[in-house]
Amino acid sequence: MHHKLISGDNHIDLTYCPPDLWSSQAPAKWKQNAPRVEERNDGQHWFVDDKDRGMWNGVGPGFLPYTKGSFGHVDEMKDAGFEWDSYPGAQPRPTTPELRIADLDRDGLEKEIIYGCLMINDLIDDAELRVWANARYNDWAADFARRADPDRVFPLAIIPNTDPKAAAAEVRRCAKMGLKGGDLAFKRMSLPLYHHAWYALWEAAAECKFPISFHSTGFKAVRAPDTPEMEKEYAVQHRLVRSALFQLDTMEVLVSLLASGACEKYPDFNFVLGESGVTWLPYVFDRLDTEYHDRARALGFKMKPSDYFRRQGYVTYQQDKYLEPIVPLIGEDNIIWGADYPHPDCIWPKSRETLTQNLAGFSDSVQKKIVHDNVTRLYGLN
Repeated sequence: MHHKLISGDNHIDLTYCPPDLWSSQAPAKWKQNAPRVEERNDGQHWFVDDKDRGMWNGVGPGFLPYTKGSFGHVDEMKDAGFEWDSYPGAQPRPTTPELRIADLDRDGLEKEIIYGCLMINDLIDDAELRVWANARYNDWAADFARRADPDRVFPLAIIPNTDPKAAAAEVRRCAKMGLKGGDLAFKRMSLPLYHHAWYALWEAAAECKFPISFHSTGFKAVRAPDTPEMEKEYAVQHRLVRSALFQLDTMEVLVSLLASGACEKYPDFNFVLGESGVTWLPYVFDRLDTEYHDRARALGFKMKPSDYFRRQGYVTYQQDKYLEPIVPLIGEDNIIWGADYPHPDCIWPKSRETLTQNLAGFSDSVQKKIVHDNVTRLYGLN
């Protein structure tokens, strides 16, 4: 793999954010519920909505303390020099500009798209507080990119998911700040994704050339253990089920968004299924097209639903052993690779090695589209 690499899916998790990012700015009414850090015996903890969520500078989006043996790849990251230190004065690698750039260089990446604070909108109940917290992160992220390297580091905005008009306003504000796109958390949206009230957001995104992403955050229908005793006894099984199905939650996003008519009404609107994997898409395309023809032609689409994805949609993935026969069914112009740094299942710092193996069966031109050209075109990175 000799092409320049751009990750279309890297991360800054809430656990790595500056401990006073929100608390230093929170108005009195939100001092208790806005994200804040408190010190405990084992280090600093994040409190969100006045609940202890876990460690500052912990492992991944789960705020976990580093525990040897819990994740095989996390142990490999630790051996490679990645540190998780939750005590005051530590420097989280993902949010310390020079350390993040060093990690990009080590992985051989030219540029990166960064998703921010996955699930922050799942942790905050108050709709108004969500909007405020999202905006404060977006301000910080735009500044972080400037301090790190504005030609290499491209954070996505967090888009409010409670009020379509507030979401549209934040898109326009963030576009003026230079952010290239945004991520919309879909599990606690105030209205279903197929509701026409969200047209305000799709219109703003199309107007600003501001792609909207929907990053997977776990299959919401997974059966959880019934009791603490069961959870303890079956912890490994439950974790395996959740992790194996994790990326499939974007199935609902894809179908809901296409059913909404957003792509029909706003042909300049682009969307991304973040870290959703690729090889399940043809099955859903077939089901969606079949069911549309059978029972939903009243929507009056000019094309098959799956064709709107090929025209306006993108999908990101890390590694997929069965990618080769699927690409012609989806479109080689719609697939974007991502390293997923610094998550427990990322492929840092061996991205080039992994891609060389996984994309060996593709032509040089298709390889270049997947690892560089498609993400460059989508976000205007030239």
